[in-house]
Amino acid sequence: MKFQTFAQFIFGPILLGMFLVINIPQTNAQTFESLPVLHGDTVVFPIKLVNAYPFISGTVNGVTGKFMFDTGSSNSIALNDNVLSFPEKKVTGSGVVGSGQTYKASTIDTVKKITFNNGLVYKNLEKIHSANYNFVENITPDFIGYIGYKFFEGYTFKLDYIHKKVTFYKNTPQRELNKDFLTNEKVLSIIDFDTRRLPNHPLIKFKIGNTEILGAFDTGQNGLLQVSDNTQKVLSSERLITQSGVDGAGDTILTVKNVLIGEQLKIDLKGIEQEEAENIKVIRKELEIPEPDLMTFGYRFLSLYKTVWDFDAKKIYILEY
Repeated sequence: MKFQTFAQFIFGPILLGMFLVINIPQTNAQTFESLPVLHGDTVVFPIKLVNAYPFISGTVNGVTGKFMFDTGSSNSIALNDNVLSFPEKKVTGSGVVGSGQTYKASTIDTVKKITFNNGLVYKNLEKIHSANYNFVENITPDFIGYIGYKFFEGYTFKLDYIHKKVTFYKNTPQRELNKDFLTNEKVLSIIDFDTRRLPNHPLIKFKIGNTEILGAFDTGQNGLLQVSDNTQKVLSSERLITQSGVDGAGDTILTVKNVLIGEQLKIDLKGIEQEEAENIKVIRKELEIPEPDLMTFGYRFLSLYKTVWDFDAKKIYILEY
């Protein structure tokens, strides 16, 4: 079975996890307390790709591992209590990820210390979420948690898979005007997006051939396509979607042609996972997606370009490598 994080939903206190880290030289470490949120004007983090998922190394109370950078997650930090030990955690509810895995959600009153391999240190963090995320250990056995949207809320970020880094830019009135995050970059397209129930899930309308599809951007997956039977027939008859075998997990892989995003960007995408509506009904419900046809833009798309995500302005910039 494929692993698509896409979103995590907690029934009880909201718990969504994600990954991110900060590039501060080891010789100039900075320490923050209580709240796990991003600080500084411009912050760079190295990322490591494992099976198409972006991770950053760190430690939690001395235990070394990796955090996933997953824009589908909402909380600042959510820790994997299957790898990390928190004897005094308090169970607060249950949750489910977009791919269907369920887990018990807990709250940790105090996490003594979280460090990242660039020197950033957080101490005495209060009311941190945790859960048994053992299903992510199938990707990397040293998975220790997510860092999410609330960690970098108020920042624009640039994601660069070739140079293996993510750069955060604090949103300011000056930056809104000068857009220094585009300095020396070639902009191929600017995508305007909307959000519905959750602010960390960019949604767009795009086309495959002449067929309109709803699209969602998310770093925590490869990319999937789920369409109605009628749309499947139309796209197949036009040879716009073709099967290209199965992956190691036995899931059907598609090549999707003539993907038109906005007025400027037209591409073919390989390695898109074919999905059934039943398997992503949680996603549809939580993101308020009634449209019958849905495609997500994950690694298969994001690896082709540098992308800048400006949540305040609701724009994604597509940049040439």
